[in-house]
Amino acid sequence: MKKPMAQKAVHILITLCILLYLLTGFGITNYQIVQPLTLGLLPKALSQQIHMSLALPFIILLILHIYFAWIRKPDGK
Repeated sequence: MKKPMAQKAVHILITLCILLYLLTGFGITNYQIVQPLTLGLLPKALSQQIHMSLALPFIILLILHIYFAWIRKPDGK
């Protein structure tokens, strides 16, 4: 059974959001490692700002993810 495009988009976005959450969280706690690895593009202050602004999009994507799993009909098995 193929997934509709909206479900694929939500799954990709929630995965990216989680990865970004992990990267920025690591950038807040271990900024001495993350800042040089990102060539200075992700300093501690920017990591914290991005990390804090991801809360609402993550919650919305999580609700959509749960909704899509809830409405998915069994494929006869």
